[in-house]
Amino acid sequence: MRRALAVASSVALCAGHAVAADPGALPMAPPAEPAAAATPADAAPLAPAPPKSPTVYGDLQNAELLNTRYSAYSLPRRTWAFDIGALGIGGGDVFANLGAAYGFGGGFQIEMNLAHFGVGLANVDFGWHFLDTRYFDLGARLGVGYGRGAWFWLAQGAAKNVVSKIDLVNVPIELVGSSLVTRWLELDLAAHYDYVKAFGSFDDRSSLFVKAELAVSQLFLRPGARVFVTDRTALEFFAKLPLYSAVPFERKTVTVPFEKTWSLEAGVRSRLAARLFGNVRLHYGRIADVLYGARLYPSFDVEFRF
Repeated sequence: MRRALAVASSVALCAGHAVAADPGALPMAPPAEPAAAATPADAAPLAPAPPKSPTVYGDLQNAELLNTRYSAYSLPRRTWAFDIGALGIGGGDVFANLGAAYGFGGGFQIEMNLAHFGVGLANVDFGWHFLDTRYFDLGARLGVGYGRGAWFWLAQGAAKNVVSKIDLVNVPIELVGSSLVTRWLELDLAAHYDYVKAFGSFDDRSSLFVKAELAVSQLFLRPGARVFVTDRTALEFFAKLPLYSAVPFERKTVTVPFEKTWSLEAGVRSRLAARLFGNVRLHYGRIADVLYGARLYPSFDVEFRF
């Protein structure tokens, strides 16, 4: 019996030394507890939706509200625009303006001044915004204008007798680039050419058509800037810089010097309601003096889009 106990003790002692001598030997892990069922709270949370990018441009720089006057832009597809104004000095809005324009889509639009039909003038302009990028755009304008001197009732006295003998055809061609440089600044630059053809007895006594530049062939540049001071209001500045001006008289063509044809314009465009805009401008130049009796003269118009 003693011998059996000694043998058992020796075996246990040897086993203990073997375990201590083997560092890789690990004690047996206790039995694993059953895993708890996954709960919705333990599930991985869904990735949050990316935040909407902040509005970069103000309302007046949205595609539906961009100003198409003196810019590369055109009306969006199926958009009508009507504007009523007075005392303009440009060929399209001189004397009065009752404009109607429509956007066909694809950058195309058509525009005319219905008020001119009542004073013996008519004009239709086609626009195409053919290059549209994030920071730079290009547009082209092509128009046809017609002046019937016999219907031009604004001329009175001797001027009426002279103007009544004249008919005019005017074809304006323009290429204009526009760039939204920052969220508050837009730059525009246009190269414009007016081709004029006169019919009838046409000489320097027909001063109203000539001095109003309706009968003047011109090539000019028109740089401009628009400063968006708020999302509803923009300040606009433009200069007309003629490179060539000439009057095609019946017997000869007479050039007109730069100092008689250049002009400046400053204005404010405001969004009065969702699609209602008001424009007030100040014009400085000899043409304003000829038309309205003052070198510095205002004009205004109200525009509605739908």
